[in-house]
Amino acid sequence: MKAFTRPLFILADRFLWSSHAVTRSAPHIRDAIHVQRVWNTFVIASLPAWLIGLWSLGHQTNLAISDFRLEEVPGWRAWLLSKSGIGFDAFSVMDCLAHGLLYFLPVFLIALLVGAFWEALFASLRRRPVDEGLLAIAWLFALMMPATVPMYQVALGMTFGIVVGKLIYGGSGRYLVSPALLGVAFLVFSYPNLLFGEGAWVPVAGYDQPTVLELVNEEGGIQVIAAVDYSFWQLFVGDRPGAFGVVSPLGALLGALLLVWTGMASWRVMVGALAGLIAMSLIFNLIAPDHELLSIPWHWHVVLGGFAFGTVFISTDPVAGPMTDPGRWGFGLIVGALTVMIRVGSPTYYEGIMFAILLASMFSPLIDFAVTEMNIRRRRLRLLGGSG
Repeated sequence: MKAFTRPLFILADRFLWSSHAVTRSAPHIRDAIHVQRVWNTFVIASLPAWLIGLWSLGHQTNLAISDFRLEEVPGWRAWLLSKSGIGFDAFSVMDCLAHGLLYFLPVFLIALLVGAFWEALFASLRRRPVDEGLLAIAWLFALMMPATVPMYQVALGMTFGIVVGKLIYGGSGRYLVSPALLGVAFLVFSYPNLLFGEGAWVPVAGYDQPTVLELVNEEGGIQVIAAVDYSFWQLFVGDRPGAFGVVSPLGALLGALLLVWTGMASWRVMVGALAGLIAMSLIFNLIAPDHELLSIPWHWHVVLGGFAFGTVFISTDPVAGPMTDPGRWGFGLIVGALTVMIRVGSPTYYEGIMFAILLASMFSPLIDFAVTEMNIRRRRLRLLGGSG
């Protein structure tokens, strides 16, 4: 039995954590951390947000089926659920998880296969090994998709994200912005109805249940949340329409604890983003305390939209973000502040965290350069003062 299970264990360990590559030239660093381990930790850390998102999607979909009193639910997913003995009970965790999973799996598999094709093609043309990190890119990209996304758009978005966002720059460790986020941004600008159209979030024909952030921006501020019977803790847990893995700040918080504990993500970026969001929210509250959008309290901004998910899993990308500790603080502050500014100032693309991270990532080399120059100047002045 041990002779059979040991090779399987070694194979699983190598896929999840280890690398077959061995450094044979100086300098040597004795450390188990490498690219594959870092990105697989991101995937594992996002599992709570993913599971809550699957349940939330299944819950919203089964509620819509119940509201429409559909006796026969169309589609292959409904046929598969019926054949397996799983129903459409909106208050059954198993029914909701299974229904949500059947929407997520095709999106993730298409993203993974398309990404693998481009990775293999570029590796073949360059005569280099296939880059690591594909699993995490496809995973995070799929988590930011709505259940109603057409499969051809998944293929287009993943193609743009991994080719333009990663491979043309040389692969892992060389890109400027998160490839997964760039793929989502490409789809948002190419197909605006993907995230901002009617019926985008609950995959039941004729059923339009907007996200809470959409309600706040289009229906009259924070007061509309109470009018439609959403509570703060309901939004914190993730019981609302949204993308597969983005709806739950609780799931993102659990993932953040794992990433910080393992040292795979910078807590300075996360705390800086929260501080930037709080500061900009308080400034707007002081400027216009009676305005519908400017008066939104900071703690509501935390649970609205995808701020928690974007801050924890996207803004902490170790390649796209700054490398210096002061730079990470500044990067996080920019992300948090821009998130609030875009939310309250953009009537069309109000999911601010996506564009905030993209903009901040473009400036991350400049942020590191400024920090480095300041350190050089401070040391030069110290030397001059000591010699005098």
